[in-house]
Amino acid sequence: MKKQAKWGFSLLGIGLFALTACSGEDAGTSEDGEVTLTLWNRYPELRVPFDELIANFEEEHPGIKIEKQDLPLGSHEAQFQTALSENQLPDLFTTAADLRELVDVGAVHSLNEVFTDDVKDQFYEGTWGENFTELDGDVYVFPFVSPQSGAFILYYNQDVFDQLGLTEEDVPETWAELQELGTYIYEESDGAIHALSWNNEAWSNEGVMNQMATAISPDTAWRHDFKVGLPSYATPGLIETAEYLKTLFDDGVMTPNSMEVDTAAAEASFIAGQSAFWISGNWTGTQLVQSNGFENWEVAPMPTKDGSPYYYPAGRQVDGMHVNANTEHWEEAKTFLEYSLDHLHEELYVKTGTAIPAKMDVGGEAPYPQYEDIKQLQEELAITIPKPEQRNLETIEFQRDVSSRREFTGVGEPVVGYLSGAIPDIEAQLKEMDSTAKEIFEATLEDHPDVSIDDFIFPNWEPFTPYTLDDYEELE
Repeated sequence: MKKQAKWGFSLLGIGLFALTACSGEDAGTSEDGEVTLTLWNRYPELRVPFDELIANFEEEHPGIKIEKQDLPLGSHEAQFQTALSENQLPDLFTTAADLRELVDVGAVHSLNEVFTDDVKDQFYEGTWGENFTELDGDVYVFPFVSPQSGAFILYYNQDVFDQLGLTEEDVPETWAELQELGTYIYEESDGAIHALSWNNEAWSNEGVMNQMATAISPDTAWRHDFKVGLPSYATPGLIETAEYLKTLFDDGVMTPNSMEVDTAAAEASFIAGQSAFWISGNWTGTQLVQSNGFENWEVAPMPTKDGSPYYYPAGRQVDGMHVNANTEHWEEAKTFLEYSLDHLHEELYVKTGTAIPAKMDVGGEAPYPQYEDIKQLQEELAITIPKPEQRNLETIEFQRDVSSRREFTGVGEPVVGYLSGAIPDIEAQLKEMDSTAKEIFEATLEDHPDVSIDDFIFPNWEPFTPYTLDDYEELE
């Protein structure tokens, strides 16, 4: 999927109150006993697939209707907040809101009846975790996408390769190879083609930076060092990666308008053959084929400094569905969830090729042949890492407090500023952020006596080795 926008507000600010159902018996049950469930969908790419899933469900269950509303981009956060504050949540809804907050305000229904231990075993490793899909061991989220989805990979334009006499063997694995190939592509095309499309959006620069940097500084996963327990914004990996990207931009390996265009425009440049490579996520295959009719492309891992592997921290964000805690129609909602267990992942993800479904061994035919290659890369590159909240639930509120005290979130915006020339010294900038982040972290610890730095130190974690529930038990 495209960058996932999150609900940008604190549910706790609304107050801890008992939510009442928006779909009461009068509103949701007709005179002949037919029940209507309301469903809010926040994912634009799932609008049509959801319609097909619902139509098939209603055909098999004529006594239950699903009334779906697709939330508009840009205003869905405000719509959700208003519904929550006015006790008007639908029966079912998709959201990326913080699970702890949703549970604290009584907004979501336990799904334990649906997700028994046997059912949970059908899902990918890492799908179930505290403040992710569960809280205090209770399930609250119907997971859509595998925690292995999310790694950035290299797409290459086969038309450009054919035009310039390049083969799969020429796909760069190291930074030096990309630099050299960039010069060759530019010269052979008489300046018409650049090696790499890029864009000025912080979210994608953030993803590329943090993942590419793990090949150099593997101990630090997404700006946190689990060996010392502190945030880390100035690792050699992040600094060297930023400096390398700047070299690519200054030397013309990136398209010259890289700091002026957004993701869509950069992707269009790749499709048009104005660049040979495009770095993006698993969602891009569907966009290339179904949205743009471009099929002649392939995928590979991103190049790293010396060709060493990189990784993506699996399960950083959950995509899924909740049930309103106070729905008048839990039995009917449960029937829809049970039907979805057998059909949703194929209909919404395999058939569309949008992402890897959270459930394993899902059947169905993908809409383009490269789907399996993307799926394999995602599974190889994603690694489950330690999660402090799995060890101590009180770290959830602590980390929320830390985030509220920082004026910055990640390295995406600074690197955009560095590439454009607005920030002259990225190493100094990252070191300043690093110092500030550590100070805030340590100061916040003083306000949370039920949290200690030990909750964030995982001495038994080995980078590139998935961190499992057994590993947490070893620490006890």
